[in-house]
Amino acid sequence: MFDDVEGKLIADKYRVESLIRESDSGDLYHGKHDVTGLPVVIRILPRAIAMDARWAKGFLDSARSAASIDHKNLLRITDFGTDSKGTVYAIHESVNGRTLTDVLSEEPKLEQAKVLSFAVQTADGAAAIHERGFVHGDISPDNIFIDGDEARLLPNTSASSDLVGGKATEYSAPEQSGEFSVTDERSDVYSLGAVIYKALTGETPQAELVPMSAFRDDLHKQIDPIVSTALARESDERYQTMASFAEDLNRVRDEVSPQKAAAAAVGKNIWQTAFIALLGIVLLGGALIYFTTGKKTDPETAMTFDANAMPVQPIGPATGIDEERLMKLVPTTDAALLDPMMTPPGTLAGGDDGLNPWANGGAPPIGAPAPMPGGIPPTGMPPAVYIPPGGQTVTVDPSLGGSQFMPPEGGVILVPIPANTPEPKVDVTPKTPAANTAAPQPTPGTATTGPKTFATPQPRAPKPAAKPTKTKSGPAAETGSPSGTQ
Repeated sequence: MFDDVEGKLIADKYRVESLIRESDSGDLYHGKHDVTGLPVVIRILPRAIAMDARWAKGFLDSARSAASIDHKNLLRITDFGTDSKGTVYAIHESVNGRTLTDVLSEEPKLEQAKVLSFAVQTADGAAAIHERGFVHGDISPDNIFIDGDEARLLPNTSASSDLVGGKATEYSAPEQSGEFSVTDERSDVYSLGAVIYKALTGETPQAELVPMSAFRDDLHKQIDPIVSTALARESDERYQTMASFAEDLNRVRDEVSPQKAAAAAVGKNIWQTAFIALLGIVLLGGALIYFTTGKKTDPETAMTFDANAMPVQPIGPATGIDEERLMKLVPTTDAALLDPMMTPPGTLAGGDDGLNPWANGGAPPIGAPAPMPGGIPPTGMPPAVYIPPGGQTVTVDPSLGGSQFMPPEGGVILVPIPANTPEPKVDVTPKTPAANTAAPQPTPGTATTGPKTFATPQPRAPKPAAKPTKTKSGPAAETGSPSGTQ
């Protein structure tokens, strides 16, 4: 051991400070980088061992392999080599915690949740080494650093314990004892099982393994079978991989951890509350069913009439808005006039002739001129325009020469003029045609079409004239016989 290295400079840049622990695989010291001042952990191979080139080479090869592995539960290597003074060293990142050996010296038996947490983290770090095809070969409380709730394993990578250096310890697997021992992954499983046994019972496992329940009765029922499997004397009877060992440890840790227990309690309370609420709903529903079916209660018949209630009136009149508007427009109560739909299709209102709506009396239809006060009942029309029932009667004054609608006794026929033809001036006074005068010519523009009526022929007077003459009257028309006098 190098008791004289404290305060000295290694590789001209790392200052050795205080001893952490001594080991055949390398003495650990607190130190710092002499240039940057950053804290580091320095591992130095004892000089007596380093003099053997084979051991020195194994130390450096292990450091080189471990430097290539980066895992949160491994104490990472940042530098390694042999300095000018022949010191074989490896530099690790700094750690503020203590070794598990220091912790157990103060508290021989740790709480099971804490031990399981440290064990799972150590197993994860060792599994990372195994994945690279190496074996740690020296898992022990001296190489496990505890910093609060975190555990970190000092890395070591070897193919054989012969290259690790040192001798078998109380944490070494049975196959590691002997002159030609060869370790594998299952050897690390045994070593971690021995560390757990020590942390829970305060004792190291013996050849005749005593169940941990003999030392304490507060352990989880699965801890003893798991650790006993890891400590099997034959490697084939142990966990074959560190990952499978970590899986079982992690499952038990979740069940015994305070956080997990609190979460389980909360979950249990939630289910209890939900069950009580569901039970209350079921009871309430059963009560409602009982009172509505068993008691024959009818909510509708149980309702009472409010004597002070007012009836609800409809928004619109029952007869409709059209009927109401007709009642306001027509000041009569004649039902036949209130309903235009009562008039038979294809006929006009009023009158037997179907032409005069005033023929049968009564009120004028909708749209006719408004009645006048003082008029002739029942229409209220003024006397000058009142049309009595039965049609209109026109009296013709004989002094005017007869009716304008009938021809006089001269054989003149009146022909209706189309509405779009200007009305000609007509002289209705009969005149005697002059002798030897030409026949009057038809007035331009008069129509010669339409219905033809024949007038009574006039007697002829003997006269040598060869051509007859026509009487001059209104519009000339074509006749079916000679007219006029000769």
